Amino acid sequence: MHVSFIPLSLLAARALADGAAIVAAMTTISEATVALNSTVTSFPSNPLLDLLDVGPLLTDSLTLLNDINSATATAQKSANLTISEVVAVAEATLSLASTVESVLTNIVNSKPKFDKLVVVSPVILLNLKSEKSATDKFGAAVVAKVPTAFQTTAQNLLAPIDAAFNSAIATYEQFAIRGRARR
Repeated sequence: MHVSFIPLSLLAARALADGAAIVAAMTTISEATVALNSTVTSFPSNPLLDLLDVGPLLTDSLTLLNDINSATATAQKSANLTISEVVAVAEATLSLASTVESVLTNIVNSKPKFDKLVVVSPVILLNLKSEKSATDKFGAAVVAKVPTAFQTTAQNLLAPIDAAFNSAIATYEQFAIRGRARR
């Protein structure tokens, strides 16, 4: 009778560890990131002082932020990940990192367009800082679910995302500094 409890306890542990939910949350973040990227790259080169141009940018950014926060809650509720779940989450992280790096590069490259509307670059800077903070919390929540032996590797997978955010934030902070210097 004791033998039958072992497989049941393994099944229970497997059911609690929800790497699939974390991967699904990462997919949602990736989709929101792609949507934001599309909005960024289609932003008009010569925008009029029209809030309609800025609206989709703000909407997509808020959607992304909400998705990251939701993913953090998912990760926090998850049990510790199994090795196979760690592999799936690592693969999803690599894919997401590529997507995030791409959109942040496009946000940096689009800065001259955003600077034409005085309020846009400061708003993007605030959004970048909020999204980085939320991303850091999500990353920490996921890393906490990874077995200790793999946590350093998990943190290293997040490093390119962190570096891309830091670079984009630094670029947009230059606008804020120049704006203050003109006053």
